[in-house]
Amino acid sequence: MVEDASVAIDLSSIAFNFQQAKQAAPNSKVMAVVKANAYGHGAVPVAQCLDAADAFAVARVQEAIELRSAGINHPILLLEGVFDEAGVRQAEQYDLDVALHQPYQLDLLKNTNLKVWLKLETGMHRLGLPADFLKVCVRTLPPSRILGVMSHFSDADQPSLEKNANQLETLLTLAAPLGLPVSMANSAGILAGLGTSCDWIRPGIMLYGANPYLDQAVSLRPAMSLTAPVIAIKALRAGDTVGYGSRWQAEQACNVAVLAIGYADGYPRQIQTGTPVWLNGQRETILGRLSMDMMTVSVSSKAQPLIGDRAQLWGKDLAIEEIARQADSLPYVLMCGLGPRVTRTYPAPSTASHEL
Repeated sequence: MVEDASVAIDLSSIAFNFQQAKQAAPNSKVMAVVKANAYGHGAVPVAQCLDAADAFAVARVQEAIELRSAGINHPILLLEGVFDEAGVRQAEQYDLDVALHQPYQLDLLKNTNLKVWLKLETGMHRLGLPADFLKVCVRTLPPSRILGVMSHFSDADQPSLEKNANQLETLLTLAAPLGLPVSMANSAGILAGLGTSCDWIRPGIMLYGANPYLDQAVSLRPAMSLTAPVIAIKALRAGDTVGYGSRWQAEQACNVAVLAIGYADGYPRQIQTGTPVWLNGQRETILGRLSMDMMTVSVSSKAQPLIGDRAQLWGKDLAIEEIARQADSLPYVLMCGLGPRVTRTYPAPSTASHEL
């Protein structure tokens, strides 16, 4: 049977990337970010393979409940906190930690037993408490319930910007008199050495092997390989066109292959002719406009595919960063955007493929 589009998740690569984060901040605890279904990789299997993490972070309550229901007993932080009494009750029921980033949340939390991270505004202007409200929180909450002080870099993917140092200095200055643990570094910060001397780091995209710097090499292993099967091979004559809008025309007689994957599966529709795919050890290219369920690709004389052969859309042989650039997008978006028809598998790693 020809299998549908699928992603193979290499958990050993995720474990390797976790160790890269640890090595970058050897004196810091690690809060592994597994929100958005672990960036499309499957939150439960990823959390299970990262037992060495000191804590996990998610965005929404339901993400945390999924982990708890699977037997994950690590501390779990809700990065967006809770917004009403129902959220408070769920956080209490599932023993979750919460970020406190807006003044109204203090009223929700002050009479509970929930532990909190105080998230401060340092320049991103998304979530974060104003500096003068920090003392109000410290006066209101028992010390045993405050886990630390955190913030978030807005421009860590451009590490030379002065704003990064200013944000970090602001956080450290505000936190110093309190004697509380501090967390600032996301993946880009960790790889750039920004905030890696703080008490906690929060690796996210780097765990999955994607590079937050599209123009700078890093020592990470891609964990996700997206593949789809060849379901048709067509012989074209010179002048034949391919796909909706007849966007691509054959200059000479050639063969093309149709793959069973399209924008309904999460592959970016805006992709252009010439974007690479990996087929039978050869770089082939997408031809014409992407369809909802299919795409057409070139077939070189060396590829010679058969029905059922699988092409890689991104993964170990074809960097997701390259596809993201072609789509004017980001690896984050591609990983998180995979559709429900795309199945996930977790094959046992090959020892030979992971030699350093």
